[in-house]
Amino acid sequence: MGVQTSLTGSLAGRIKPARVESFKEVAPMSIYEMTIPCFAQMLRALQGFLKKGEAHARELGCDSKNLLQSRLAPDMYNLASQVQFACTQAQEAVLRLGHQPLSALDAPEDMEQANALIERTLQLLSSADRARIEEGAQRQLSIELPNGMAFDMTGSEYARNWVTPQFYFHLVTAYSILRHNGVQLGKADYVPHMFAYLRQPAT
Repeated sequence: MGVQTSLTGSLAGRIKPARVESFKEVAPMSIYEMTIPCFAQMLRALQGFLKKGEAHARELGCDSKNLLQSRLAPDMYNLASQVQFACTQAQEAVLRLGHQPLSALDAPEDMEQANALIERTLQLLSSADRARIEEGAQRQLSIELPNGMAFDMTGSEYARNWVTPQFYFHLVTAYSILRHNGVQLGKADYVPHMFAYLRQPAT
């Protein structure tokens, strides 16, 4: 008897079947809450990353444009593109779920342009119509990539399975590029919004 068969057999009598029906009791998650406020707070964190990146470049006597051209590997996009793509995903969440036409974004050429792009994205997020976005949960969406691949899904599936992981991928890659270049970033820089929940010492 193989190890896998033996292990499976020994556990068979101990593991209780999952109560799949229990998922039906949970109210569906708001796709607005899943995306818009989360993207906004993380874009503010991205602004913090870039601010530290600029300060680091000044300390070294370097042009911060060099950071925007940095990348983790030769076949990966640079920091400027990571900022562009993070903002693209955040903006497209508003536009796709709100059934509005998409608009293409350009990669920033310097830190000023990068921060301006993030600010424009934050403004779009803050003006998002919650009701309209929630209405997009069951609407069919199509994602068509330049390489010819296409994905069809509902708005809810798009929010959960496409735009959220895509947004965080580019955000974390931007963080990693800066960290790799010696910028002193830490977990507190990644989740600065959590300090609003910090328990204060008893007086």
